[in-house]
Amino acid sequence: MDISLIKKLPPGPKEGFGIKLRLWRIRDAVGFFEAMHEQYGDAVYFRLLNRRFCAVYSPELIEQVLVTKRNSFHKGPAFKKTLIVHNPTTLTGDGDAHQRLRKLAQPSFRRKALDEYANMMIEEIVRMQAGWKEGDSFDIVPVIHQLTLDIASATFFGGDIRISASLIKDVQETLNWSMKLTMLPMGDLIAKLPLRNNRFRKDTCKAMDRLIFQVIEKARGDEERVDLISSLVRATDEDGIEDPLSDDEVRDEAYIQIQASHETSANALAWCFYHIGLNPDIRARLEQEVDEVLQGRQPSAKDYKNLPYTQAVFSEVMRITPPVYVVGREAIEDCTIGDYFIPKGTIVQPFWRAPQRSEKYWPEPLKFKPERWLEKQPPERPKHAYVPWGGGIRNCLGTGFAKMEVILTLASIGQRWRIDPISKEFPEVRTLGFYRFKHGLPVTLTERKSFYT
Repeated sequence: MDISLIKKLPPGPKEGFGIKLRLWRIRDAVGFFEAMHEQYGDAVYFRLLNRRFCAVYSPELIEQVLVTKRNSFHKGPAFKKTLIVHNPTTLTGDGDAHQRLRKLAQPSFRRKALDEYANMMIEEIVRMQAGWKEGDSFDIVPVIHQLTLDIASATFFGGDIRISASLIKDVQETLNWSMKLTMLPMGDLIAKLPLRNNRFRKDTCKAMDRLIFQVIEKARGDEERVDLISSLVRATDEDGIEDPLSDDEVRDEAYIQIQASHETSANALAWCFYHIGLNPDIRARLEQEVDEVLQGRQPSAKDYKNLPYTQAVFSEVMRITPPVYVVGREAIEDCTIGDYFIPKGTIVQPFWRAPQRSEKYWPEPLKFKPERWLEKQPPERPKHAYVPWGGGIRNCLGTGFAKMEVILTLASIGQRWRIDPISKEFPEVRTLGFYRFKHGLPVTLTERKSFYT
């Protein structure tokens, strides 16, 4: 198709409302995208101040952006301009640099490596439950965030360098601040001002850098280390063609993987406990599977494949309340999406929450039904009607890590505890960056007596 013959932009709100739209987008990103979809259709073109955007909602258009026309797009600017990383990474790189990094990093997330990480995960999951008592009430969200921070600490840095989970949390905050700057007018200028957040970013990076380079030095002399950073230090592609990662590249990859693994897993787990707690029949079935498989012992990596219903619960959580619901791709050339013209420089945003909650592709789409994942999936359903981990060659590298982490946590907790949300109302959420609880998730604990009988 001759692009020069197609100059029709997608429909959307009239120009001149940049500030209003931007404030709406920051306050309620999901509501913003859903309203645009309802009013204008499967492709919506709009401006936010000096940037052009196009949100796409159908599986077909999402597939074009992520797969069939991916060469017309590069990664969006939010992660690239974090001010934290200085080299391309598996999350921020493009083209040949991205392919090289994927080849080198993939072995660090394959099954053999995941089995090693699983042992560290279980230790942290058991430690978290040590102080729990019958009838306890608390906010499960910070508890789960602390768990995923502790898991990140153990799996990334190994047992001999016990990094403070608070430092990883500080890294998370600096990454979030840096990403916010990319969305603000004159963000580059603000980043140079002597503000508290900017000083905090520099101090946090110095502290984290010292530990990362300490692990890198240890890994150069110890082939037996199994932590993630050491695995990246030794990374080679299967063909032995690519140059290994430099120390600075390992450092940047560690930062970006902390961001990707911790935040997504923590929010996904919190949503798991919300949905399970509000559906007694689903919880009973999950408990029965866990009891039959584990027989009272703690789970291990080998149990993962024997917990299909637990996996189905997680798949349904990621369908109906995905923590990551949209991504950005910048058009590096004039191109087309569907029947529309997309000018070079436009940020195209696949909003996959829309098809994942659409009656067109899912019977009773807003009902939490894990059993749908145990049935044969309809062949007519488009592949990109469900892509909570992204699609194409840029799908999330740590998907296996996150799935292992969540399933082991649900199994370990589910065999001993029931976690009940105190309120049955749908919680208020924050939607900028991730879909997460705004005021936490207060819960009560009930100890399962059947565990001891």
